[in-house]
Amino acid sequence: MPDNLFSNTDLPDEFLAIIGVFALFNQIEAELEDINIDPPLSKMERRILVFMDRPKRMGVLAEDTFCIPSAITPVADALEARGLVQRVRDPKDRRALVLELTPDGFEARASLMDGVKLRFREISGMTVDEISQFANLVVKAMPGAVAAGRLEEKEC
Repeated sequence: MPDNLFSNTDLPDEFLAIIGVFALFNQIEAELEDINIDPPLSKMERRILVFMDRPKRMGVLAEDTFCIPSAITPVADALEARGLVQRVRDPKDRRALVLELTPDGFEARASLMDGVKLRFREISGMTVDEISQFANLVVKAMPGAVAAGRLEEKEC
């Protein structure tokens, strides 16, 4: 596909941005099926590991992934059974539990993250600086997208 795929068009920048984000998202999502560990994790298990940048309550993980809280529990159970996460008391509220990565979980997450970063760079064709700029712009747009109300919690 040529670099200037949409250079000869009168489409507004907003529409070009939507097309680009949609194409990038769909390709990355397809690639994520191949970025896995051994034995393989389910899509939702991989998703939870990606969001485990620090110990979190399962309700926070539900918010992060736009899933209903009850959808997180069986995934956490499966990850715990595989020895990738553990439930521990929340130091801020001893009545609550948080999910945290085990050493094997840190290794699995690092492997997934490395694969995602590599494939994103290859697919997007962006430099490290361009990826940083793109990330900042997309993060800036997220509150508006969430506030629009279409990103509802789902079963996952």
